[in-house]
Amino acid sequence: MDNAEFIQKQQELNDAKQARVRLGIAWLLHGFTIPPIVSIMYSVKTNYWLPTIAATGAAVVALPIALVDFGFTLAVAPPITAATLLTTKSMEKRRKLGILGPEQADALVSKIQ
Repeated sequence: MDNAEFIQKQQELNDAKQARVRLGIAWLLHGFTIPPIVSIMYSVKTNYWLPTIAATGAAVVALPIALVDFGFTLAVAPPITAATLLTTKSMEKRRKLGILGPEQADALVSKIQ
């Protein structure tokens, strides 16, 4: 296997991993647990770090506002940012791969590996 084939296979695997995210569970975990840990967990699983980076940026922006609104913005903005980006990318990869749900992506991941 040459380098180009390896890179292509890794990209296909990353696409399938991003498509296999169970979105309802991701939203629940971001909303009702410890969002930074959940965001990092999903980034490690999918090899897609933009939601974690964007949520960190949202937290930095919300920090001064949190002094005024008793932390509401800091508690809401970063998890919604991360979950929205994760959902958007997962749905995009599902459309790209021509699959409807995470179960099909699971089968695709096992086929690629």
